[in-house]
Amino acid sequence: YYPLAGKLHRKSDDNRLQLNYKAGDGVPFTKATSTSTLSSINYLDSAGDGAYQLVPCYVPVKGCEGYDPLALQVTKFACGGITIGMAHSHSVSDGVGAAQFFRAMIELASGKTQRPSVIPVWDRERLPFNGKLGDVVGSPKAGSFISLTGDMTREILNITSDDITNLKKTIAENEQFTNETEKKVVVTTFEILAAHVWRARCRALNMSPDETAILDIVIDIRSFMDPPLPVGYYGNGCVSGNVVLTAKELREASLAHVVRLIKDMKKAALDKQFVLGKLTEIERRVKDMESFKGISRGFMTLTDWRQIGLQYDGWGGLKNIIPFIPMAMPFISVLLPASKADPAISGGVRLLVALPKDAMTKFKEEMNAI
Repeated sequence: YYPLAGKLHRKSDDNRLQLNYKAGDGVPFTKATSTSTLSSINYLDSAGDGAYQLVPCYVPVKGCEGYDPLALQVTKFACGGITIGMAHSHSVSDGVGAAQFFRAMIELASGKTQRPSVIPVWDRERLPFNGKLGDVVGSPKAGSFISLTGDMTREILNITSDDITNLKKTIAENEQFTNETEKKVVVTTFEILAAHVWRARCRALNMSPDETAILDIVIDIRSFMDPPLPVGYYGNGCVSGNVVLTAKELREASLAHVVRLIKDMKKAALDKQFVLGKLTEIERRVKDMESFKGISRGFMTLTDWRQIGLQYDGWGGLKNIIPFIPMAMPFISVLLPASKADPAISGGVRLLVALPKDAMTKFKEEMNAI
C-alpha cells in the first residue's frame, strides 16, 4: 500500500490527478486524548459535530507538493477505549478499497503476521478509458445546482428488522414483483430502504411538484467486469446509477413502483457499455475542469456500508463504525450495520442522513409511517 504514503497533485496539462511517491514518505499520524467516555456519546452515535475532532483534519497543499491521500488518528478516552479515525481520498480508493487497507493494518498491527491476508493490487489500467470525450446525455452541467439551505443537522436513525419486514410486506403481493412464471421477485433490504428513504426525504423537503428528484446509487462493479477486477484491487471499483422523477411523481408513487425503478436501474448499471459510459463522463468532467457550486436539494446519493468489509473485528472489541461526511455534502446518506453497542436493533440497519432541522422532523415522521 506504499502509494497511500505518496502525494496527490493535479497535472496542469490534462487536469488529471497524479500520485507521486518517494522513499521516506509516510502517512500523517496523530495521537490524541479525550476526557470523555465513549458511553457518554453513545459510542459515537450521539457525538454530534464534536466527533470531527476524532478524525485527522488537514488542508491540502496547493502546488507541486500535493496532498496526502491518507491520514490516521488514534484517540484514547477516559474509559480506556480508543477510536481510530481515518481520512482518505476517494480519488485513490473507494469504500471497499479503504476497508481492505484498514483490515491489512489491523492484521499487521496484531503482530500475528507479516503479510496481509489479501495482497493489494494497484492495476488502475484495468478500467480503461476509450479516449473519446463525447457529451453524455443527461449529465448535469457545472453551475446548474443550488445548495441546500437552512440550519443543517445530521442524525443516525435506527431501522429495526421488524421495520424492514413490514416494508417488504407492503409490496409482497404487488403484480410488479411477480414474474411470468408466478414466482416472486426478491426485493433486497437495500432496494426497499432506498425507495422508502428517497420518497420520505422528498416529502420532508416539501419540494415543488415540478422539481427534479434524483436518486444516485453507488454500485460495486468488481465482479461484473469482464474480466472481473482482481481480488485485492483497492481502487475505485464502483459507478453510480440514477433514478429520476419529478417531486410530484415521487411523492405520489407507490413504494412498489419506486422499488421497480431502482431494480431496473441496477440491472442497467451492470452492462459493460453503461460502465464505459460512466468512465467517459468522469474523463469529460476532468478535461473540462467542471466544478459544482452546490447540489440541488432534490439530489440524494445513497451508499451502503454494511457489506464493504469494515466490520472485521480484528481489534477484539469493535463497537461502532460511522462515516464523518462533511456538512458541505448533505446530499449523501449512508446505510450502516447495526451498532454492537445497541442489541435492541440487532439485525436492523442504521441510516446516516443530513437535512435542515425542520425537514428532519418531517423526515422522521415519514420514516416511521411504516
